[in-house]
Amino acid sequence: MRVDSAHQIRVVVLPKSARGSNAEISKIVKKRLGDGWQVRRLTRGSRLVLLIGACEYTVGTSGHARESHEAALALYRSNQFRRVEADVPIPVDVVAESFEAVGDNPCVDNPPPLDWVHQILQWPEAMAAMSDASRGGVGISIGQPDTGYTIHPNLGTAGLDLNHDRDVIDGDDDALDDLDPNPLWPFPNPGHGTATASVVVGQGTATEGIVGLAGRSLLVPIRAVESVFQVFDSDVAKAVAHARQVGCHVVTMSLGGKGFVGLKGEIQRAVDAGMIVMAAAGNYVDIVTAPASYDNCLAVAATGPGDTLWPESSRGTAVDVSMPGACVYVAGYSDKTPIVRMANGTSYAVAHLAAAAALWLAHHGRQFLIDKYGARFLQAAFLATLRWPGVCVVPPGWDPGYGVGRVDLPALLNAPLPEPADLIGVAAFGAQHDDAVARIAAMISADPVRMRTRLAELLKVSTHEELNETIAEHEGELVYLALADRTFAKSLSQPDSLGALSAKINTAGVSGELGARLAG
Repeated sequence: MRVDSAHQIRVVVLPKSARGSNAEISKIVKKRLGDGWQVRRLTRGSRLVLLIGACEYTVGTSGHARESHEAALALYRSNQFRRVEADVPIPVDVVAESFEAVGDNPCVDNPPPLDWVHQILQWPEAMAAMSDASRGGVGISIGQPDTGYTIHPNLGTAGLDLNHDRDVIDGDDDALDDLDPNPLWPFPNPGHGTATASVVVGQGTATEGIVGLAGRSLLVPIRAVESVFQVFDSDVAKAVAHARQVGCHVVTMSLGGKGFVGLKGEIQRAVDAGMIVMAAAGNYVDIVTAPASYDNCLAVAATGPGDTLWPESSRGTAVDVSMPGACVYVAGYSDKTPIVRMANGTSYAVAHLAAAAALWLAHHGRQFLIDKYGARFLQAAFLATLRWPGVCVVPPGWDPGYGVGRVDLPALLNAPLPEPADLIGVAAFGAQHDDAVARIAAMISADPVRMRTRLAELLKVSTHEELNETIAEHEGELVYLALADRTFAKSLSQPDSLGALSAKINTAGVSGELGARLAG
């Protein structure tokens, strides 16, 4: 029986045996968790297995998170799996109104010109520097896991590839967004995919609408989320896999959550296939969300008019670069009536970088770049180019947590290409260990060695062996807490007041055993 996604428990397991069948895994799941679980491979060719069950609580609640984590812990202790992690949408620790009402206000009293993003990025000059055969990103395919697309006059269909769109939520080939929010899903974002797509391939007019930076590229809409910050990361992983399977060249993700054991792996498969993968750093949460926090995914923070730093953008050592994200004009809706509106968020910053990547690929010729570097080094070559002197504008007072600067399009296109030998250090994407310590450290810009010490104190363990086993058992829960509870994240990064902080950690969404360990 199909379970509404808002009442699903999802757990991802990595069997110890490479030959373990779904039927064998079903027997283990039934013994540990009972009947009613669906068992399927996460994506084609993946060793990971996705388990789906029913939950009385809705996603985004502590009850849903706790039941998910209890199920994962029970399966891990079956000793049949190398890794087990619950896929849990996070009950984000921010004021709900921040995401739209407050988030759209900064430029209301003094709105910038409609083309301010084009002007600050020097888009007209970049277009003049490109040949007719490549101008606007001709020949480049951009995969976009988001809420889907709509037929909006300022998005149009000329820039959309509707032969390869996909809805991984409903499991069909129609990514159309009906703009009806799921009443069971907390903080849904209908129309978000249209808004983010419009700044990439928008087909509006220069004086009255939205003109995308890479309007001659083709964008593949992939409906993978109903909320861009409370996500099932397994659906995002499926969306990345679909983008790879249909031959996309760039993947842009205007979303973020806690990630899970399989998402980074699917991104790595995409990077190895010659794709440039990027994600929004996050908004309002003081932490770099996944997948932007992964070392194999480019992380993008947001700036505003005049190269001001948008203060609500996530920032940190995981961030690579910034692009305009505050006070951006996008294709939106008012009661399903299409409009042009201003919006804020790293969602639009990463969309602008995706367009820049499309222009760079088209300008140099993607096949030429692959011949020069090899497919798996293509993303490294793009990142090395972003880091070349002058490619990014660095205004006075720049915060390095926003990356190397804000991209200048003509400078990006005219920058010298790196030598293949220079990419060895840049190209080790995905090589870092990705346990809970490494994942949280990337999110909060913390020293992982120091973090291990802090976790040993918080978890009240007495040996390194016990610490390693506890982290392995509760990996997903610890990452969950870093996003769901700011006190927990602070307790891992601040040198003092550990006892006072640990007493305030909200453990309602984790397993009873982890909650007991963290109890003040």
